[in-house]
Amino acid sequence: MGDTGQWAVRSSCRSGLHSDRQRRHQLEQSDQEAHMMRSHMIVLFATLLLGGPVIAADDFPNRPIKIIIPFAPGGTAEPLARLLADVIQKKTGALIVIESRPGAGGNIGGAEVAQSEKDGYTLLLGANNNFVVNQFLFAKASVKPELHFKLITILADQFQVVYVNAAFPPKTFTELLDYVKARPGEVNFASPGVGSAPHLSGELVSELYGLKMVHVPYRGGAPAITALLAGDVQLYLASLSVGKGQIDSGKLRGLAVTSPARMKSLPEVPTTREAGAPQYAVSNWWALAAPKGVPDKNIEWIRREFTQALQDPTVKTKLEDLGFIIIGSTSAEFEDRVRQESIVYQRLIEQRKLVVE
Repeated sequence: MGDTGQWAVRSSCRSGLHSDRQRRHQLEQSDQEAHMMRSHMIVLFATLLLGGPVIAADDFPNRPIKIIIPFAPGGTAEPLARLLADVIQKKTGALIVIESRPGAGGNIGGAEVAQSEKDGYTLLLGANNNFVVNQFLFAKASVKPELHFKLITILADQFQVVYVNAAFPPKTFTELLDYVKARPGEVNFASPGVGSAPHLSGELVSELYGLKMVHVPYRGGAPAITALLAGDVQLYLASLSVGKGQIDSGKLRGLAVTSPARMKSLPEVPTTREAGAPQYAVSNWWALAAPKGVPDKNIEWIRREFTQALQDPTVKTKLEDLGFIIIGSTSAEFEDRVRQESIVYQRLIEQRKLVVE
C-alpha cells in the first residue's frame, strides 16, 4: 500500500514534469514560428518597398552605379545614357546616376573614372576622343586607354551632318569646298571642345581637300550650335541629334551626311559620297569603360545589361530617330577598333600639328 502510494506520487510527478516540458516546447515552437513570420514580413515589406528582389550584400550591383559623361550637359551622350539607364533600372532595380564632368576635351571626366575604385560602380560613357584621340592630341595626357581602362562595349555610332547657317551662301557640299578654298582662313568651324569629333572632322576635311579654316572650340555642343545660329561660325560638323530641330525650323541647313546611306530623319540631305566627297566618311561612337582591375563578373553584368537594353524596341526607335546606329560590341571588338583608329588619328594629329602642350 505504501509502495503503491509512493509509486503513484512519483508517477504523478513525472507526469507533471512531462507536461511542463511539452508546454515549454510548444512555447519555443510558437516563438520560432512568430520569428519566422516576422522575418517573412520584413522581406515582403522590403520587396514591395523597393519594387524588386532584395539584393544580397555580395551581389553586384548593391548600390548606385555612377556613369560619368566627360562633356557638358545637354550633349549627344545624355539621351543615350538616360534611355539605357531607365530600361536597366526597370529590369533589375539597379539605380544608375548620370553626371557630367566636362573640361579639357574629356580628359577631366576620363581621369576621374580611371582613378576611381576598381569595383564597377563608376563608369565612363565616352566618345572616340576619350579612347583614341586624346592620348595623341594632349602632350601631357595622364590617361592612356590601354593602361587605365577596361573597355567594355561600344554602345552606338553616330554619323555626322555638315551643318551651315541657313543664310550661308553654299547650297551643296561641293559648293562649300569651293567657297572655303577661295577664302583661306576666313571660314570658321565650331566644335564642342579641342579633341572632340567635330574638331577632328574639321581638321580631316581640311587635310583631305586642302582647305584653310579656323577652329573655334566651345564648351559643349549647345553653345557651338548657338554660335552657328548667330553667324559667329560658318560650319559645324556634328551628329544629327545636335541640330535636327534647327534644320526642321529652317534656321540651319544640312549640306551632306557622312553615313553610307541617307539618314531616315534627313532623307533630303545627300551623303558625302553622293556629293562627290567619298573620302569624308567619319563617325563618332560612344562606349562604356571602367577602371582597369574591376572584377570580371561585374564587367560582364554591365556589358550584358547595357547591350540587352540597346535591343529594347522603344530604345531602338528613339536612338535611331536621334541618328544613332546601335552596336553593342564585345570588349575584343572595342579593343580592335581602338587599335585601328589610333593609327589614323595619330597620323592626322601629327600631319596637322595639332598637339596641345
